Amino acid sequence: MKKVIFTIAFAIVSILGASAQEDNGIVYFNGISNIRIGYAGILNSSDSKVQGGIDFGFNLIEFGVRPYASGAFSLGADFMLDSFGTADGYYYNSAAHRTEVSPALLGMKDVSRSRATICAFTFPLNFTQTIGGKLAVTLGAAAKINLNADTYVDYLNATDDRCSYSVYGIPTTRLTYDIHLAVSYDDFGIYASYSPMNVFANGAGPGFGFFSIGAIFTNPEN
Repeated sequence: MKKVIFTIAFAIVSILGASAQEDNGIVYFNGISNIRIGYAGILNSSDSKVQGGIDFGFNLIEFGVRPYASGAFSLGADFMLDSFGTADGYYYNSAAHRTEVSPALLGMKDVSRSRATICAFTFPLNFTQTIGGKLAVTLGAAAKINLNADTYVDYLNATDDRCSYSVYGIPTTRLTYDIHLAVSYDDFGIYASYSPMNVFANGAGPGFGFFSIGAIFTNPEN
């Protein structure tokens, strides 16, 4: 299901990015304004074997108002994907719509690629200040609607055959939020975000929030 959603989201980005650019100097609408990729780090985890992973996101649509020439308030809709790993020799042991981080079982060798992946649609409210025409500083907060998580494990069995399996539908905390900051020059910059609420629903997985930091690529036409 997530692959279907991911494909649809990319299709929307392609269509809107090519066709939806409206700007009268005060009010504007953009089909795509940024793509972000970075590291997702763990905060306040109930299990020390949960580790960080990939943070990836892109803007789908953005509506903004400029109260003055160099400042803008905007409301957008974004797609995000975050993936969290485990320490070597541990894996996400998932069943009955819940998961936990467990040591590798007897017969499971080279367990080094176990991860939990969560997709979300977010709705950021931002303020952007542009300095000197190219330097932009953005500060904002986003409401997040999280889809159910998937877990994956890859290992060698007792006969050294490579095995893997996925489990789908682990409940997440459905509504969360983040606060974020981005600094860019021309069409490239850095971003950071803070998501303090638990990723998994209560009792469905280890408790942790996360932060992210990485590179942001902005649309130079915006």
